[in-house]
Amino acid sequence: MRLIVITGTPGSGKTTIAKKVASRIKGSELVHANDLIREKHLFSSHAKDGAMVVKLGALGREIEALARSGVKRVLIVEGHVLCDMKIKGATAIVIRAHLEDIRKRLAARGYGSGKINDNLVSEAIDYCGANASLNYRDSFEIMNTSGAVSKIVAIVEGKKIQKRQIDLLPELARLMKREKKAVI
Repeated sequence: MRLIVITGTPGSGKTTIAKKVASRIKGSELVHANDLIREKHLFSSHAKDGAMVVKLGALGREIEALARSGVKRVLIVEGHVLCDMKIKGATAIVIRAHLEDIRKRLAARGYGSGKINDNLVSEAIDYCGANASLNYRDSFEIMNTSGAVSKIVAIVEGKKIQKRQIDLLPELARLMKREKKAVI
C-alpha cells in the first residue's frame, strides 16, 4: 500500500485537495487526521484556544496500522499536525497557499486575528514544509493552484515531478506594509 500524507497550514486547502486527489485515484482511501484523533481519543487535553493537544506517537502508530491493514491501494491521510511527526513509509505533500487566501479562509471560519496572524507567519516561513522535509524521506511542496491535484496524482502514481521551494516571505512583507502594522 502507498501511504500519502497531505499536510499544510490551516486554510491552505488540504482537505479540499485531498478529497479531489482521492476521487481521482482508484483504490484509494482518505482519512482525515482530526477525525481519527477524535474517534480514537488520541489527544491529552485542549489548549486555551480549543485546539487538541495531540498524542503524536499514538497517532503515528494508528496511521501505520491503518496502512498495514488496509485493502486499498493508496491510503491518503490529511491534516495539519502530520508535518510534525514521522510516519514510516509515507510520502509527504505540503499544500502551500497565498497568504491572502489563507487569511480570508481563516476569517470565514471565525478565527481571531491573533490565530490568523500566527498561521500567516507559519505559512510564510514554511513551517510545515521545513518540518516535513525533516520527518519524511520524500516530501513535496505544491502550491494550491488549478494544477495541484494533477501534480499530486502524478506523485502518487510514481511519476517524477520537479521539487520546488515556495517563497511566501515577500507576500508577508507586502501584507504587513498594506496593513501598516506587524502581522506578528
